[in-house]
Amino acid sequence: MGCKLSSFAGGFVDNSGGFLNNPVLTHLLPATVWEARRGAVHSPFTLKDGSLMTRVSAFFFSLAVMVAAVPASAVEIGDTAPAVTITDWVKGKPMDVLKDGLGKVVVLEFWATWCPPCIQLIPDSTEFYQKNKDKGFIFVGITDSGRGQTLEAVRDFVSRQGPKMDYPVAFDKTQRCTMTYQAYGLPHAVVIGKDGKIVWMGHPGMPEMHKIIEDLLADRYDAEAAAKRAKINAQLERMTNDFYIAMQQGQTEAALTIAGKMLDVDPGNFDAMQYCVVLFVDELKSIDRLRAWTEDFIEKNKDSAESLAKVAHLMMAIPDITLRQPDLAIKAARMAYDKGSDNREIAQAVALTYFDVGDLKTAIRYQQHAVDVAEGQAAEDAKAVLKFLNTCQSLQETAPAAHGN
Repeated sequence: MGCKLSSFAGGFVDNSGGFLNNPVLTHLLPATVWEARRGAVHSPFTLKDGSLMTRVSAFFFSLAVMVAAVPASAVEIGDTAPAVTITDWVKGKPMDVLKDGLGKVVVLEFWATWCPPCIQLIPDSTEFYQKNKDKGFIFVGITDSGRGQTLEAVRDFVSRQGPKMDYPVAFDKTQRCTMTYQAYGLPHAVVIGKDGKIVWMGHPGMPEMHKIIEDLLADRYDAEAAAKRAKINAQLERMTNDFYIAMQQGQTEAALTIAGKMLDVDPGNFDAMQYCVVLFVDELKSIDRLRAWTEDFIEKNKDSAESLAKVAHLMMAIPDITLRQPDLAIKAARMAYDKGSDNREIAQAVALTYFDVGDLKTAIRYQQHAVDVAEGQAAEDAKAVLKFLNTCQSLQETAPAAHGN
């Protein structure tokens, strides 16, 4: 009988991204499983009881359904984009998506009115589309008749969204488009380059999608590097599935080994990092092993500011504050800053680590540096965090003395 890993409430396989789009955490630091458990993150694959066993069973059931439904010729990154089947246009001017999109960057975002994560992304999708629509960018939100969803229901939903959903929306009553692009987990996005070839597929909430689109629009996209990354992602997906199987079988140590191998493949993989931390804290209940693993991780990744910042965050994200490791968090944060002080996200992550340990003065100093090195909207986000930290310091300085002092 398999063990429960109740802290794992977020979805980590099959197009489930779920990042906190929050300037306080920054895009560098995805939401932890503990934050997902508290409800800070909505995951499309989270079930009510939050247990890994229930989620694993659901995953393998859905995987069986997906495998049965996949067409003989599955689309892959690098393929010429297949036909986009649209039977009705709900919003925006009707178009031949691929013909009109040749020489432009095209995004197909598959969604549904019954999908809460899809609805949550609508304002972000609108903002991104409006920002880039005059730069050779086409964005289409595609939904279909799955689960009994009707064209009338979609029209009513889009109408009620008003300006919040201000981009082209299409309906495919045949469900052929969903099948062709294998959009079985929602939301799901497909990015098509100017040459008509598929560049990226995945959860549209992932920050990397926007970065890829911006690079494509600016003609600075590195296809060779992306191909290498896609190969790594495919390997990580297989290993993640192995991790779930090990947990289903109650093989905690085997699962831990798999998570370690994931980090060998991708040292900056936040999912694998938190798998390890949660296993040590919640399953093995060994802080000694957690500390030993963290010390080893810091040493192995001493040249990676991103990896160091992420593990620093994890050390202070453990729900039971008595189990948090502030000394290791600060050690990793300092090393991260030494390697990436010119990066706004790194500087901000370091600032927030000091905030977590209660050192507001130092947090403000690092956050001011984050503001100094940031540009554009990133600078505004950094200033918002700095304002928050300064407010906290003001409150601390004006707080009345505790009774008895």
